[in-house]
Amino acid sequence: MARDRLPPLKSLEGFEAAARLGSFAAAAQELGLTQSAISHQVRNLEEALGHALFRRVYRQVVLTDAGRDFHRTVRDMLKVLRGGVSRLAPYRKANSVIVYADAGFAGCWLQPRLPRLMADLPGMDLWLDSRGLAVDFETTELDIFLTDAPDGGDTGLPSETLLGLDYAVYAAPALAGAAAGFLEGRGAVPLLHDEGPVDWAAWFAHFGFAMPGGDALIAGPTFTAMPALLGAAADGLGLALAAQGYAAPWVARGELVPVGDRIWLGAAQLTMVVRAKGRGDAHVHALADWLRAAAASGQPIDR
Repeated sequence: MARDRLPPLKSLEGFEAAARLGSFAAAAQELGLTQSAISHQVRNLEEALGHALFRRVYRQVVLTDAGRDFHRTVRDMLKVLRGGVSRLAPYRKANSVIVYADAGFAGCWLQPRLPRLMADLPGMDLWLDSRGLAVDFETTELDIFLTDAPDGGDTGLPSETLLGLDYAVYAAPALAGAAAGFLEGRGAVPLLHDEGPVDWAAWFAHFGFAMPGGDALIAGPTFTAMPALLGAAADGLGLALAAQGYAAPWVARGELVPVGDRIWLGAAQLTMVVRAKGRGDAHVHALADWLRAAAASGQPIDR
């Protein structure tokens, strides 16, 4: 096959299924085809590539070395392609607004307010992405971008501060007494960590506390998402350092209590970028205005 030519693409799905399942019959059943159709697809693919992809052993098929190598490529390619197709779903909805938000804001601040949001904006379909992936505005389609990254995500686009994030220390009620003593230099309590903009070293330095010695300051589990960190703190696994607005649902349920009265005002901020153009502009602006109003008014969490 010429170097710049691709193999017959319609054969790739059949090949991938047969390679993964180790059976032409099972692949045919999964894809809703006949076994002979799968066999024909694989044969065409082998002829186009110039390599045998399977060895036929009695009633089974076993990948050759070339087949195993090619299967990895096809598997990854189809995964990316299926992901791309799934991301087209919002475009089939005229009222869809695509929002990227850090997991802390999405899970701790926005999710508890979703009932009110959906009641206030009934004509909008929210598409919320909080996977923590790098956002490239050259290739990523989204309408509103929310982040607590120190540089505001460095998007190169106009941004605004939506929320000031005031940080405090939280613990499960049973751990609160020991936690207060720990912050004053007495005893030891495990610390929980996340990948947010404020860490324990910055907290101790800001308030002029003596930092724990040895590895105590960095020891303990680290979480990539604030909801998981606060959940672990509620389970009594250690102290959480979190924005007040993010910890509010756990405090409201009595699962966490603030430790001491020290609050680091403006320790971080939640910035918002709005890209309203073309599709669904009215709904994008409506959601952005709703977020601004909710943040400014300090609306209580929906119960």
